[in-house]
Amino acid sequence: METFKDSGLQPSIVKGVEALGFETPTPIQKLSIEHLLENETDLIAFAQTGTGKTAAFSLPILHNLDPDVQHVQAIILAPTRELCLQIGNDIASYTKFMDVKVTSVYGGAPITKQIKELQGRPQIVVGTPGRTLDLIQRRKLRIEDVQFLVLDEADEMLSMGFQDELDAILDNTPDHKQTLCFSATMPDGMKHLTKKYLKDPKEISAGKRNISASNVTHELYVVSAKNTYEAMRRIVDFNPNIYGIVFCRTRRETQSIAEKLVGDGYRAEAIHGDLSQAQRDDVMSRFRRKKLNVMVATDVAARGIDVNDLTHVINVNIPDDPEVYVHRSGRTGRAGASGISLVITHGRNMRKIKSLERLIGKQFEEKTVPSGDDICGIKMKEAIDEIVSYEHTTTIDPQLLDVAMDKLAHLSKAELIERFVGHETSVMLSRYRGARDINEKASAPREHGKRDRSTGREEGFKTVVIDLGYRQNVNPSRIMGLINDAMEGTKVRIGKIDMDKTFTKIDIEDRHAVEVAARLNGAKTGSYVVNSYFEEGSSSSRAERPSYGGRDRRDGGGYKGKRRFEGGSDRREGRSGDRPARRERISGERTERRERFSNDRSSSDRRSGGGFNRDDNRSGSRSGGSSRAGARSSGGGYPKGKSGSAGRNRRSF
Repeated sequence: METFKDSGLQPSIVKGVEALGFETPTPIQKLSIEHLLENETDLIAFAQTGTGKTAAFSLPILHNLDPDVQHVQAIILAPTRELCLQIGNDIASYTKFMDVKVTSVYGGAPITKQIKELQGRPQIVVGTPGRTLDLIQRRKLRIEDVQFLVLDEADEMLSMGFQDELDAILDNTPDHKQTLCFSATMPDGMKHLTKKYLKDPKEISAGKRNISASNVTHELYVVSAKNTYEAMRRIVDFNPNIYGIVFCRTRRETQSIAEKLVGDGYRAEAIHGDLSQAQRDDVMSRFRRKKLNVMVATDVAARGIDVNDLTHVINVNIPDDPEVYVHRSGRTGRAGASGISLVITHGRNMRKIKSLERLIGKQFEEKTVPSGDDICGIKMKEAIDEIVSYEHTTTIDPQLLDVAMDKLAHLSKAELIERFVGHETSVMLSRYRGARDINEKASAPREHGKRDRSTGREEGFKTVVIDLGYRQNVNPSRIMGLINDAMEGTKVRIGKIDMDKTFTKIDIEDRHAVEVAARLNGAKTGSYVVNSYFEEGSSSSRAERPSYGGRDRRDGGGYKGKRRFEGGSDRREGRSGDRPARRERISGERTERRERFSNDRSSSDRRSGGGFNRDDNRSGSRSGGSSRAGARSSGGGYPKGKSGSAGRNRRSF
């Protein structure tokens, strides 16, 4: 199969694809189409972002649709609204010469309109997990008879916490369907996904997994955290033709950087989850039409951005999950074009940079942030080039032209050019003239010791496991902060941190591992109470907090809990053995205090100004009068008595 004509697809599909200008399939399209046209087995496909995955699964599905069946035959799930819309639009463009209906359902848009579209009996539905499940539960979307289920960007759906929604949706699908799983990366969570949802799947891959495209250059800029925005602004100014995306971790950071860029005169806008669907569509429309040259985005919002000619991807921080960087850098260098993915970080992050280099199979080229003079020189050249290429199309009023000639007649040609260029670049000159050097020297990453082959743990370290993971919105920085808070004043070496959805493994140096595990156990972060234990293979099991008066955990209980926590056990056993004697001593002391208190109280009555007479009270309580009940008895405490006025019972001590 060299062209779409040779693929065996229906002529109407080939005609629609060729009408879009495509003649030759990409590697992933070739492998996927060949398999799906000849086999009914499930499929796992890996390919880099921008290689045409949508056509790879949608064209064979269109070929196999039954035109006489008037119900949903294919359901395609995508993690974000943007990607959902993109897939729906792409499939609709392929069906230009076919009688096929495609409907996209997603959150942030009126559900009534989508219900009305579903009543038109589309053969293909593209949806986000949340809205799809909502429509299924409302009985407006029936998928009991689907023949195809597609999980696009499956790894991202898992990392975004859609596991429960996926489970519920797949419970409504038949067993005999064909499931297709497409992804750009292969994290560990994907293995669990494929085992759960796919049956004996065929696995195909176009190129190596998790690596960056060959035509993307990776650059590194090292500055202090406080100079991150300044470095990014200089890079943008130094590249006057930049057309790129700035990636941030949070919505707040995204909005803040976009507002700063707009305030500094750049054509920039933010896109994130707090925007309505109409606002996001407007931002994307202006970005695609190049009315904006910089878009600031979160990772989630950027899913589905399909722009082929991006020149730059700027990372103002290193993502916690290295595979997220693969997705980010894959936004540039698409469709055969070259691109630059750059990282702005501080000098202590070199270990993360080395991890990224191992993942993408390339080295970062360390660059220096442009100086003020460099930027001013670039801006002057840009202004001159604009003047040279400017085409005079409007007619100037001759009188105004005469006035200008008279006022500028005393200036020489050189003076006139100097003043004009200076005027055009005055903003940059005022901003960068004499600007300081903000580059920092990258510190060498710390070398690790040898690792145990069976556990992967560095020698001299023990692995502590806590029951917090990505699903609890916890990241490594927060975990390190939790350890620092627990071990305040103690410097603890922390090795590898391995995070999963619901738990995290932390390598702690031997001499502090026991204490760290003990202090983390029962610690609070947000609304979560941490449970910690040692990984199987370490010398200890569940970590118990030292007993400071609370309930003791002495029965082993923890992770396959046969082993006892190291350190402090003798002290606890000593306490538990001494308890009967302590209880007897404390009981005796309490009795002695009660008797002494009773004797002191009975030795004198309350003063007449504010108390009550004990003899009167005793008689009153016995006779049912109105006096207060409750005089102290000789044995201490209050005897049971009844007050005539209140009728209350008093408990004795």
